Amino acid sequence: MNTIKACVNPRLLTKADRLFTGTLSGRIIEILQNARRAGATKVVINNQDGLVIVRDNGQGIEDFAKLLDLGGSGWEDALEVSEDPAGVGLFCLTPRKVTIRSNGRMVTIEAECWTGQPADVRDYPQPRSGTILQFADEPWTREIVERHAVFCGMQVIVDDQSCPSENFVSDSAAHHPELGCRIEVRADKDLSDWHRRVRTDRYYGPNVLVNFHGQTVSFDYRPVSERDLCIQVDLTGEPTGIRLMLPARTRLVENETYKQLLAAIELEVYRYILRRGHHTLTYKEFLRAQELGVQLPEAKPTYTIGLIRSDMAPEPVELAAPKDFPLSECYRMSAELLKSDDFVETNAHLLAALGTFVAPFIPVSIQHSYDGYSWANLPTIDRVEVSFGKELHSDYLWSGQLVCVDHIVITAHTSNGKTFSSSVCMGIHRPPPERDTKWSEERVLVTPECRERLSACEIWFHLGGWSEDGDTYDTQEFEFSEALDRFWAELIGPDENLRRQLVRETDQIEPEWHTVTITSKGDVTIHFADGATKTLQSPSSSKE
Repeated sequence: MNTIKACVNPRLLTKADRLFTGTLSGRIIEILQNARRAGATKVVINNQDGLVIVRDNGQGIEDFAKLLDLGGSGWEDALEVSEDPAGVGLFCLTPRKVTIRSNGRMVTIEAECWTGQPADVRDYPQPRSGTILQFADEPWTREIVERHAVFCGMQVIVDDQSCPSENFVSDSAAHHPELGCRIEVRADKDLSDWHRRVRTDRYYGPNVLVNFHGQTVSFDYRPVSERDLCIQVDLTGEPTGIRLMLPARTRLVENETYKQLLAAIELEVYRYILRRGHHTLTYKEFLRAQELGVQLPEAKPTYTIGLIRSDMAPEPVELAAPKDFPLSECYRMSAELLKSDDFVETNAHLLAALGTFVAPFIPVSIQHSYDGYSWANLPTIDRVEVSFGKELHSDYLWSGQLVCVDHIVITAHTSNGKTFSSSVCMGIHRPPPERDTKWSEERVLVTPECRERLSACEIWFHLGGWSEDGDTYDTQEFEFSEALDRFWAELIGPDENLRRQLVRETDQIEPEWHTVTITSKGDVTIHFADGATKTLQSPSSSKE
């Protein structure tokens, strides 16, 4: 039986100049990481005549051969366990010419040396601790370097300017030695500016930030529904199974330790919420916290006044509750009634917003994900009826039928035996379906009072509102308002639109007038209030 095993083909080395060129940020990260692993506490970077010079005060290089040993890092066993160095750090500078000085020796790595040609190591006349790298590159400016230096734990100076430095987590971060990290949960608003910068998107990007000794990576993991939480994970240098994908190291390896990290993050999120003392978690999440041994209080009552909402204009009729009105005296729609048709929900909202009552009738919307909390157990609206009087006028307006009637009454029956009934100026009516169809057209009912009491937009909402596929919002709103004006005019009489049009045209006459006469030929005579008269002849009359 034949066997096979993994190996690295020598041909890979001949392609090193194309495998590890990377980005400027990638080069900065790798060089800073190498300095830190060598025990450096200070790194000085200078840009001079097209060259970048990097000096550190680490322990220096003992075995120069490791510099060109692709995959052989040469680091101590403890560091291998805690950081998993890949042994490709210096190869980020290929195919550049690089001069390296350390511990009394130096080497110049030419372009061909990266792909297998030998490089001579010789004595350097000024022995010193630490390491100096010199190579050609675009400028390593402070603005670019500081992003990768701020959380690295070293003092980094670029062209005589110090980069900012701060701790990635605070002293209160939870220590997880089994993972080799510390975890801290914060609200987004409490993040420092530098933590915000390392997120790929400040508002909607990944919410988990991992600091791998200065190199930060992020991913999205939200164990609870609250969206304003950010989790910071700081590697401590202890042995860890947390690994970064090679060679770019821009994301975590989803191994078994990764799963353990997610579990630890979930626990710390619930512990954070417990310390905070309040939350809006769903009831399912509340029970999950108990499973993890975290005894949270009930969620803060989360609801909206009224039953209909719109994500965009126009807005429906607004319903407001009296000041300090208790939630326990409000009503929810019954689940059974919501399943029957959404127009009953609309009518219950309109009744509450437009009706008059001795005791307030306040329906509220509560997401069913909160069912189970004591405050969500409210009496329900179980039946809604709409009755209306004589039809005065009707027309198809916008995307529906608008019907004016002489009165509308909406009645709501609740599970605690109460009945709320009132006259209103607008309601929704759905006649029973025709025998040969499975649907019936919804009608918007209004009374003449509606013209003065409600805005055109509040009526427009129930007739389809603004369409994204049409003209601009302002244009559509204007067109609907004009159509609604014609509807009200037709309610008054068949000639009302003509009268209004004539009156609008005379609004421009100055000074004050009291009579305007128009002949069939187009001649106009204006009689002013001061007794003066002005005649405007049509072009055809002036030729006769």
